[in-house]
Amino acid sequence: MELKKINVSSGGTESMYPKMSGLCVKLENVPMAAANILKQEMLSLGGDAAVARGVVNGTVPISEVILMGNAIKLRRLADKLAWQQYFTLPAIRKDIIRLLKNYQGDNIRIREYNGKALDMNQIKIMGILNITPDSFSDGKQFLAKDAAIEQAFKMIDEGAAIIDIGGESTRPGAAEVSVEEELERVIDVIAEIRAKSDIIISIDTTKAAIAMEALKAGADIVNDISAMRYDPEMVKVLADNPQTGVILMHMQGTPRTMQKKPVYEDTIREILDFLKERIDFAVSNGILRDRIIIDPGIGFGKRHSDNLLILQRLVEFHCLDCPIMLAASRKSFINRIYESEASDREEGTLAATAMGLAAGVHIVRVHEVKQNKRLLQVMQAVKEI
Repeated sequence: MELKKINVSSGGTESMYPKMSGLCVKLENVPMAAANILKQEMLSLGGDAAVARGVVNGTVPISEVILMGNAIKLRRLADKLAWQQYFTLPAIRKDIIRLLKNYQGDNIRIREYNGKALDMNQIKIMGILNITPDSFSDGKQFLAKDAAIEQAFKMIDEGAAIIDIGGESTRPGAAEVSVEEELERVIDVIAEIRAKSDIIISIDTTKAAIAMEALKAGADIVNDISAMRYDPEMVKVLADNPQTGVILMHMQGTPRTMQKKPVYEDTIREILDFLKERIDFAVSNGILRDRIIIDPGIGFGKRHSDNLLILQRLVEFHCLDCPIMLAASRKSFINRIYESEASDREEGTLAATAMGLAAGVHIVRVHEVKQNKRLLQVMQAVKEI
């Protein structure tokens, strides 16, 4: 599919497809001369590079390029490009080095949010605490303050590194909640958890007023499903709190409209482009890049095939050079694979968590902490042998 997208000849597609089983890196807007140099250098290293038809004979000025090899070959390519000073090759070399660091886990290690360290060397669990009457999975269960606090400490005891607290449902078709009601649901809970624990607390909100009060009460991260698009004051709240983390998620539409026939021409590319734009927006407004976490937004304005494609291609999100959060817990795409109610989707959630670990994601957001923690413990023990 990717070879066809960049307009590789049919003969080239047939010969290069078998070579794509290793590590592939896609470059955009590459000048013809640079594309030809990259192809020749990769061939000399025992790899290959796919370019648009017309690049080799000089009739196509700009091409996308897919480098095909492995980490060692790409490292050697970067070394060889050190001698190239023209045709955007120095910038391409820099990007290849950065991508290799992301792929090998060298860039993202320890993150700090309000002075609380989060070790990204191993995948972390974010426990979901919905203080709502209408969430798709656990509405009303934790609406009472005492029940919410009890659930938070249960998840902490089971191995959660982050507790994500939300006072407004974001299920498809969900109605909006007033600022006053959302504050009433979450602030006292955050304050009491903070008084008893140094756990990292995330506030799940799109409203700047909620985020501001939650941070005062002891929250450390703002999980904004709108990626700071809904409330123009949100970016100022985060810029004014320079140690606070922010999660930027991709979504088409709003919770009320997002599942009304979402359409994509190139799902992963469009999500990556959106997230890159929101990262650039955040950084340009004074939010440090090392405070940003990204979420591809499974279930938020996605077709069933889009959700599966995100899981299949999670590793590609490392190119954005930010920690990746996977939030697939109990979501309805699992029901399309096997018929189930939200509370009966734990096996599907565990499968998604396993895929997240294999792809190198940094955080999984889940309802059932214990089961996911045990799955990760087993997989990590095998991985570390």
